[in-house]
Amino acid sequence: MDDRDRWARMLRAVTTERASQPRRISELCVAMLGVTGAGVSMVTSSGHHSIVCATDSVSARIEDLQLTLGEGPCVDAVRTGTPILVRDLDEPDDVAVERWPAFMEGAAKAGVRAVFAFPLHIGAIRVGALDLYRDRPGELGHERLSGALMAADAAALALLHLDLNDLDNLDHTAGTDADENPATQQLQVHQATGMVQVQLNVTTEQAFLMLRARAFSTGRPLVDVAIDVVERRLRFSTEDQ
Repeated sequence: MDDRDRWARMLRAVTTERASQPRRISELCVAMLGVTGAGVSMVTSSGHHSIVCATDSVSARIEDLQLTLGEGPCVDAVRTGTPILVRDLDEPDDVAVERWPAFMEGAAKAGVRAVFAFPLHIGAIRVGALDLYRDRPGELGHERLSGALMAADAAALALLHLDLNDLDNLDHTAGTDADENPATQQLQVHQATGMVQVQLNVTTEQAFLMLRARAFSTGRPLVDVAIDVVERRLRFSTEDQ
């Protein structure tokens, strides 16, 4: 990786690609961070876990193992909210890999020697994980670790498919508790966004992002969460940031 600014520009460039964003971010990680493969999984507090993308068959296997077994670095990263970095699966140092016996066996069979998992979060709300792996042991190093953290931030936004520049283009989910009229739903979301903005003292874009992240992480329609805010059943606090 040449420098932080160049990496940031490359990550920003993929934000126009909409549905392909997570995969493009994963591919950039492989190209720039010295890893063999990368993948993104969605993991929400409601228990939903699904594979979003993987750059190769081994990455896909890593994601599938964790989805199937419910254990591994990705699962721990989401649970703890901190990166899980294992530079050598054969000599894991202080990482308690004994928590993942089945994953470790499967990863070894797949040829994985090092794995780095990063939680994807919006404020305090966790929405998934970015997994990087190597077919050889070794640390990421300071610059590449910094780049991976930036990629995780970009992947979290990509996972939510947000258009922060146009709050009018909201995707509403059918079958909610709200009035089915899209205009009414949009009004509820706008009103809730304003209330969250005041509660957290943030910009309109940041408030909408927090509102959408809460809906995403709990597996609920955006408009239903908005109604809870408007009717004061839900209040955001600085702990959510």
